[in-house]
Formats: sequence, structure tokens, C-alpha cells
Amino acid sequence: MNKDLQGLSEREKETLRLLLNGHDAKSVARHLGLSVHTVNERLRESRRKLNVSSSREAARILGEAEQSIPNSLGDKEFGVAEDAIPMRMDAQPHRRQGAVYSVAWLSGGMLVMSLIVTAIALSFAFHGNGSTVAPAPAAPVAATYLDPSQAAGASSAQAWVALLDNRQWNESWQSAAGIFKSKLSAAQWASTIQPVRQPLGAVSSRTLESATKSGTLPGAPAGEYEILQFRTSFAQKRGAIETVILAHESTGWKVAGYFIR
Repeated sequence: MNKDLQGLSEREKETLRLLLNGHDAKSVARHLGLSVHTVNERLRESRRKLNVSSSREAARILGEAEQSIPNSLGDKEFGVAEDAIPMRMDAQPHRRQGAVYSVAWLSGGMLVMSLIVTAIALSFAFHGNGSTVAPAPAAPVAATYLDPSQAAGASSAQAWVALLDNRQWNESWQSAAGIFKSKLSAAQWASTIQPVRQPLGAVSSRTLESATKSGTLPGAPAGEYEILQFRTSFAQKRGAIETVILAHESTGWKVAGYFIR
């Protein structure tokens, strides 16, 4: 990543990533729980640091640079389907100390962000033999933001994460969407999710905070999708953000992706 991009703060990068995915200043502010003025200040600083006149040009430069960063699922950093999906991000001003961020594309075409320890690739992550593929171009996602109480897949998502709470890794894989199971075997899923979820301990609370509906997702076929975001407190991590991606199948809503940070 070039020197100008290295001068961007993580908050400025976060704002640019949302802009790259089709948001405007108002929807970015809604996602991040900020004022439009604060978002515009971040965009202004980003333009200044990158020496461009357009915020979307700044976002494009960041996106192209981050797509070129290599990432391997064999490392201790695990990808997580996040930035390609429109959703409300954590509004807390602080971030986990020592978190390391990088961006890469995995098979299936979903833009993923790596987080040490607390993030994990759960969908569209593997080729048949577990290898990754070359970067693919980003695509904006048209989305409708729902009142959480209107999310059709909420009960399915809650039932599925309850399986994770009970360490029922195989059962959670069995009940996932077809596209999830076609890209990730039960054994791969169990070996990946267990070391991330188990150390967090028991769940003390979980609240559905936001819901997004979309007919498309990057790298996935057209269909009905919901992206639900929960604020969850574990024994060893309070205020975690769980995101569950659901696909509507003939038998109902099924989990097609999941990440936690």
C-alpha cells in the first residue's frame, strides 16, 4: 500500500470502504452512528491525504490497493465476509487494541477483511481443494435497510447462532445454506470456528441491532438475502458484533455467512 494510503486512519478507511460499496454520506452516518458532519470531515481528510478532489475517487484508490494485498487462510489471520456487504458498523469509538486489518478477495468473489483472532472466514472462503483465487472486481450492492423487527430471517439466525453457543459445530454446518456447504466442508467449518468461538465463553446477552435486505451479494447468485447484525456479550468479550448473512431457500431462511468482531 502506498505512503499516502498509509496516512489514512482506520476510521477514514472504514468510511471510504462504505462509500465504495454504494453508500452516501447520510447512509454511512446511519451505519456508523455518527453525524453527517463527522462523516464529511473524514471524507474531506481522506481527499486531502490522497490529493484527490472526489471522495469516490479516494474510495476507489483505497479499494484497488487493498484488493492487491495477499491473504492466506493458512495464516493466523482469518478472512471475514464484511466489507462487500452493506450493514451498520459498530458505532463505538474505540477498537480492539492490536487488531490488524487487511483486505483480500477469496473464492466466490466476496471482499473480506482479516482480523487477528476475532474474525473468521465462514462463507465463500474455499475452492473445492481449499485454495484461494485471484482478485475479482468489486460490485456495489443495492440494499434496503429494515427495522430489525421486520427481518424475516431473524428467528432462523438466532436459532443458528444458538448452535454455535452450544458448540454444535456440525449441526450448524448441516443447517446452513447450500451455498455455504458447497464451499466449506463440515470438517473445515468445525476446525475454523471452534478456536474462535470457544475462547469467548458463554453468551450473556444478544440483541438484534440492524437488518439489511438485498437481492444480490458480490460473488453470490441473485436471490433473497438478509444481513443481520447482533450485539453480543460473551463471558470473555463484551459488546462483540456478530453478523449473520441469510439466503432464502425453498425450505426457508438459511445461514450463508457469519463473522464476529
